[in-house]
Amino acid sequence: MKVKDLTITDELKEIVQIGIVVEDIEKAKQGMLDVFGLAPDNEGDFVYKECYYRGETIEAPVYAVFYDFFNVQLEFLQPVGDQDTIWKDYLKMGMHGLHHIRFDVDDQDAIIKLMADKGIGIWQEGTSLVNPACRFTYFDSMDKLGFIVEAVTRAR
Repeated sequence: MKVKDLTITDELKEIVQIGIVVEDIEKAKQGMLDVFGLAPDNEGDFVYKECYYRGETIEAPVYAVFYDFFNVQLEFLQPVGDQDTIWKDYLKMGMHGLHHIRFDVDDQDAIIKLMADKGIGIWQEGTSLVNPACRFTYFDSMDKLGFIVEAVTRAR
């Protein structure tokens, strides 16, 4: 049931992706094969250029594996290198597993304001690797939700 003042649900309507941070991507891939009989739909080393991270601009390297499964994309992420990133932070916090839930949005700035109104700031943001016209934002919702909310500008 929707609570009247939670207008953010008017903007975040459909879960598009579930992000999972792991220390061992090969183990995760083997698990997906053993349990579900699935090979990745896509995978590779990626570097997000010019990301905003905790007040500074960085390059954010990650190895990502994607499965299009049950009408939602599962994204497994393993941090690469020494650069502090949102994914490396997660492992340093002793966490692994569910990292984020992603929603595609039409108005990124509206979501940023709605999240700020709820006391949730930006942890990391940058340009989508899939479509450079799209922007992604990871919100620091760990204290309130136990996972990160990601919003990505809907491709036009």
